[in-house]
Amino acid sequence: MKTTNDWAQEQFGSTWFGDPRLTRRAVRIAEQMARRPGDSLLKQMQSWAEQKASYRFMGNQAVSHEARCQAHWEQTRAQARQSEQTVLMVQDITELDYTAHEGTEGLGPIGNHRGRGLLLHNTLAISAGERRVIGLAYQQVWKRGETSHKHKESREQRLKRKDRQSTRWGAAVEAIGAPPAGVKWVYVADREADIYDFFEQIQRQGSELCIRIVQNRRPAGESPEASDYLIDELREQPEMGAHEVQVPGRPGQAARQARLSLSWQAVKIWSPRIQPAPRREMELWALRAWEADPPEQVSGLEWLLLTSVAIEQLSDGIERLEWYTHRWIVEEYNSCLKTGCQIERSQLRASASLQRLLGFMAILAVRLLQLRDLARSQGERPAIEVIDPVLVQIIAQREKQDPQSMKVRAFFSAVAKVGGFPGRRSDGEPGWKRLWHGWLRLLDWAEGFHLASHLPP
Repeated sequence: MKTTNDWAQEQFGSTWFGDPRLTRRAVRIAEQMARRPGDSLLKQMQSWAEQKASYRFMGNQAVSHEARCQAHWEQTRAQARQSEQTVLMVQDITELDYTAHEGTEGLGPIGNHRGRGLLLHNTLAISAGERRVIGLAYQQVWKRGETSHKHKESREQRLKRKDRQSTRWGAAVEAIGAPPAGVKWVYVADREADIYDFFEQIQRQGSELCIRIVQNRRPAGESPEASDYLIDELREQPEMGAHEVQVPGRPGQAARQARLSLSWQAVKIWSPRIQPAPRREMELWALRAWEADPPEQVSGLEWLLLTSVAIEQLSDGIERLEWYTHRWIVEEYNSCLKTGCQIERSQLRASASLQRLLGFMAILAVRLLQLRDLARSQGERPAIEVIDPVLVQIIAQREKQDPQSMKVRAFFSAVAKVGGFPGRRSDGEPGWKRLWHGWLRLLDWAEGFHLASHLPP
């Protein structure tokens, strides 16, 4: 895990804003934010001069959100192209809520159109086998138009608008581009992405898809008089196998293990009728996963997926199901951004400034998740090989262990305890929140160590 200075230099040192001083300032701001991700901009910047410089930076029209993130996006795509495993491009849309900040300019309606804020579309690249976050492959931020409420316009009017939200899914695919030969990229998304045009854009780029569906389409090849619909057909299929998944906890519902029944079949779907004739066909595979016997007072799970990767046996179906569960990671990313980095608490008074701030926070939230991934994926490596030796020595001293032999898993377990993780056998592995709280305290201790080493005798 890189030091905050090395991380900031890697992520922002090659970004060009038209002036090398702006690049140096971006690195400095990123370094200060990484030390205190949950604090306000005023607290993150440690002097009045740096506070003024950071506010000038956030108000600089030459510094856009896209320019800030471009280097990170390119780094992520480069790693995805070199991956020997399947890379999942997990997409999701979330809202940034600034309703309480009445003076902020340039926001749009969110939720039921009573709130004010911004919309954020993320594409997170994740290694399928390791569940490791590679980084953000692309990110879009925008405000919703005032006239786009579903009760104010017809479907035809909505489809004619060029800024409609449904186009964001395909825009990300076009921006990310095609994978190299021999590398598999799979786009994963929830029901909002159940869009035929989006499926076509993915396949034109030579990528694959695994999308949860909501539309009950009539399968291609059926006569106009046929009464069968795809979702109805799937629900009539008997169980062909089963698989257990760990369902993460939600407000009011604890994490649990769920046994899901699986069935699958090859399908063909039509392009929408509203598009110009002739209608087109697409060959896909449909997978249904459902909880036949859920616990009491818990709604049983049911996931209906369409994928372009063939399902010919149970192991294939389980793999496609596991691909879909990676979508929970992008929800964790949203939580990192909002809870860990406190992006919604910023008091900046203009939407453009908030988007420039997002350019830092979006990449910092990736770092929070990668901290947890390192603890899980390289647990048996000597910690001193992948982590700043000073940090390892501090934790080893605290745990009364040899820093040379301390493993990554033991190191991060101790860091999580510093952050308030009980560490009991029943607690499982620590999440990013406890790890991050402990990591920040550890950085404080390391800074004190460096300061003390330079004190005069």
